[in-house]
Amino acid sequence: MLKKNVYLIGARGCGKSTVGKLLALELGWTFVDADDTLEASSGRNIADIFAIDGEPAFRVMENAALQKIAANSKQVVATGGGVILGKKNRKIMGMNGVVVWLQADENVLAKRIWEDRLAGKNRPPLTQQAEEDPQASILSEVKAVLEIRTTIYRQSSELCCIVDGQTPVELAKKIAVDLKAMNTLEF
Repeated sequence: MLKKNVYLIGARGCGKSTVGKLLALELGWTFVDADDTLEASSGRNIADIFAIDGEPAFRVMENAALQKIAANSKQVVATGGGVILGKKNRKIMGMNGVVVWLQADENVLAKRIWEDRLAGKNRPPLTQQAEEDPQASILSEVKAVLEIRTTIYRQSSELCCIVDGQTPVELAKKIAVDLKAMNTLEF
């Protein structure tokens, strides 16, 4: 059975949204940001959901958003970095689409997350670590998150793309070529 969507997974800061928009253009498909879908359906931003309701409540909402997204086809979906923590999420993505892991070096991720913070992007903390030195704390958090999630990213993906040293345009073009060669998607 041919699959109908592409799901981009990877740690925060790996470029899922940026590459996803470009990949959708390459394929002539729709781009969907799963976090935006969740925020639109809940009427709240993710940082507030984490702060007020906690991560378990957020993960329930994340699964509901993913189910809603999976009902449609010909989409490139940028997922949240922790979407792979839920078995139900992994099953939805694996049955419904091709899962592509955007893998980035921890230092690249930490730099991008720091730049996002300086630009005022309001995201929940990656872990509960103290922030005496916020920039150093981000690298420490990234390392802790990757230690937990790397194996799950690897096991959950059909295609892995190293993002370091490539532009988003180069990555999108490469992924499009690789996806077409796999012959597992409905085009």
